Amino acid sequence: MIRGIYILNDTSLVYSKDYSESELTAELVRFLVSLSEFVKHVDIGEDIEHMDIGPWRLFYTKRDRFTFVALADKADDIAQINERLSQLVNVFMREFANLALTNQPLVGLDEKVDEIAVTMVKVAILGYAGVGKTTTLHLLRGETLPLIHDPTIGVSIKKLPEEVENANIVLWDLAGQSRFSILWAKMIANAQVVIIVTDSTLENVLRSKKLVSLVKEEVPDAKIIGIANKQDLPTALTAERVGQILGIPTYELVAIDISYRDRLIQIIRKAILEGKRESKSASGSSSSSASASQ
Repeated sequence: MIRGIYILNDTSLVYSKDYSESELTAELVRFLVSLSEFVKHVDIGEDIEHMDIGPWRLFYTKRDRFTFVALADKADDIAQINERLSQLVNVFMREFANLALTNQPLVGLDEKVDEIAVTMVKVAILGYAGVGKTTTLHLLRGETLPLIHDPTIGVSIKKLPEEVENANIVLWDLAGQSRFSILWAKMIANAQVVIIVTDSTLENVLRSKKLVSLVKEEVPDAKIIGIANKQDLPTALTAERVGQILGIPTYELVAIDISYRDRLIQIIRKAILEGKRESKSASGSSSSSASASQ
């Protein structure tokens, strides 16, 4: 996922959009200014170059007096980031370059950058009735829990708040009643991440193994994680034991406890990145196999 977009006019920062906390430090700004100065003296044409910096990858290119930089995760597909940065360059040069050169407000640039940089991610929450899926959804969205439990009918589709970096995460809370099971396969289609929620009882965990098999069959490219909910109950199996039974990475949760929210968001973000790495690795392996067979 793109962490930040930065545009410099010669060696002055004229625009920045940060999609994660505290990325735009003074040290990073100084580095970007140095990079812009370097690019001025190197003929890269209209190519987009990249370099690795710690856990991130920096993409940069130059047009006229402007240097364009995108900070992304190393797991991101290079061709995809190149394409997005190229789109940004074209939009900026066409609609905002003259404004920037005359120090006028870049009205509307924020919206254009979001259209290009924000990633849509489908996350499906799957589990049997009563395990706490909807409560988990309320927790993720930072909402007050309803006083009366109202079972989900069909599917509830909600977005996470904008604070979650630049991943436009859409959560699909699927009804867990048996009469809706014939719809689960269609509802998890195209999900990048599927969260299997259990109530941490042995009976429910064993039953939930069927859900893991369903996901692996219907969306084999999706990243699957387990959530061992209701860890505050004395009969709850540990998250480690639940994970051993389900055969997937599993994390503890008490969905009625707001202190778990940030941790759960980071777990989902980690799953998204790991899924991208695995997909990229699988794609690379397939390409190598195809080349070897020719």
